Amino acid sequence: MATQSGSKAQHDENVSKEAKQHQAEATEQNNAPDLESAAELLHGDVTEVESDVAIDAIEEWVDFLKGHKEDGIKDLSASLKELKKLLKGKRSEATEIAEVLHKLGEQTNAIGDEAERGVKGPLHKLGKGLIAAGSKIEKIAEKAGKGSETK
Repeated sequence: MATQSGSKAQHDENVSKEAKQHQAEATEQNNAPDLESAAELLHGDVTEVESDVAIDAIEEWVDFLKGHKEDGIKDLSASLKELKKLLKGKRSEATEIAEVLHKLGEQTNAIGDEAERGVKGPLHKLGKGLIAAGSKIEKIAEKAGKGSETK
């Protein structure tokens, strides 16, 4: 009888751990920035986005990614911080911003390749949007003169 109660206690503990893990995953998903909104913004006219709005969105993503230990996520977070620094800079080169957007798009697509079903598509859409935004900024910079400053 003692063995049965011991195994029941172990079973209850395992069920409790699983429930807590599922709850933590659900909470993380609820706190996640909206992938669809970000992708839509990037597929629109990114030159119309105020730098403060972009910086706030970047900060939201950086906060969300904190604590993730995967190399791809850490690289993505570092690139987001690099973009934030460029957007805050008074003499940021449009070509530098475009380059970081391209890198972010590639990193996001790579993470999307490894993502679960249901997240994979939105991540790829976001990655493509980042690359498209980078290309758009690059073309504008080329028209205005190589490496034109933004702000």
